[in-house]
Amino acid sequence: MKITHEKATHLSHIIVRALEGIPGVAFTRDRNQVRLRVLDLLKAELRKDDEIERRVRSKIMSQKRGAIPEGSQEWDVLFRKYYEEELHKIRGVRG
Repeated sequence: MKITHEKATHLSHIIVRALEGIPGVAFTRDRNQVRLRVLDLLKAELRKDDEIERRVRSKIMSQKRGAIPEGSQEWDVLFRKYYEEELHKIRGVRG
């Protein structure tokens, strides 16, 4: 998934505010340091998603039975199937 730096920064602010609102949660670092760490984590997760998508697209394009048009029902089914497989490999989770 592609999001701009500005959107990721905005999300980091929202997440930090939400964490601050949880009773019993106290930051051991400056609020901005926590926000920057959240931003780094968001970007790392988005890079993983981009890598998964790249692998899935490559798998679909390498099908022996010919080109499967992107946007077709078959392409969508394969994309979801392969995406779940790659997600499971990388993160050990079922999507």
